[in-house]
Amino acid sequence: MSTAKLVIIVYGSGLEPEVAEIVAASGATGYTRWERAAGAGRSGGPHLDTPVWPDYNHVTVVAADAAAAAGLLDGVRRLRAEEGARGVKAFVIPLEEVTE
Repeated sequence: MSTAKLVIIVYGSGLEPEVAEIVAASGATGYTRWERAAGAGRSGGPHLDTPVWPDYNHVTVVAADAAAAAGLLDGVRRLRAEEGARGVKAFVIPLEEVTE
């Protein structure tokens, strides 16, 4: 899996259907999703799932080959263009090994 990537997509919970569609369209064969993730970014402000900061995020992580990773990034870029930079962000890191 030397060309494989780990794509981490962080997004507002309301964008779950759109992100699920991006993952399905990418050709990736699996993913892991965390719901109700708390945190803060540069442009979106805190999402802490509290009365003061009631928003929260979901995180979807996909181990993907290069083609599927490119499809994921294209989809996230399109969604960012539609929803604004606050709603969704993707991070990509090399995936060195996966246990079989």
